[in-house]
Amino acid sequence: MSDVKPAPQQPADESNSDAVPRQRRSRVLKKGKLVFQHGLRSIPCTVRNLSEGGALLEFEQAYMLPKEFDLSIDLEDYEVTCERRWEEGLRCGVQFISEKRPVTAQRAQVLKTSEDALRNEIDERCDSPDNFFQRKHFNDKEDAPRQPVRRARPAGGGKPTFGKRR
Repeated sequence: MSDVKPAPQQPADESNSDAVPRQRRSRVLKKGKLVFQHGLRSIPCTVRNLSEGGALLEFEQAYMLPKEFDLSIDLEDYEVTCERRWEEGLRCGVQFISEKRPVTAQRAQVLKTSEDALRNEIDERCDSPDNFFQRKHFNDKEDAPRQPVRRARPAGGGKPTFGKRR
């Protein structure tokens, strides 16, 4: 049995009929960053789901999270101020408390076909720093460059060396 607990849900209050219905969250897997203390501190995170009003964040290790912070998501062109609503283990739910502020994207998402990806991978294999694949390799002895000839040392006549028999 798994001991994983679902995210805490607030009980529906029947007396509050004017409650705003929860917005549908889309599942995503994006790299994000919590920024706080006027940009002096940041914590990396993974955004697991996202809606117009909030997000689910997941962390690699436990952190002491501030109550309010700015959330910046890679591949998105905005950042938003968030309030931590709940926290359980390495996950936390946040609610957006400000309008989304446009920022320049840190990097662009590039999608390419599998054929292009394989072609690039093959090209990378053929390119090497020392141009190994562009050099001429010799298979026949006729084409091979001449190797220096080793000459045998003259026997005896020199100084005795360690381990040499006389």
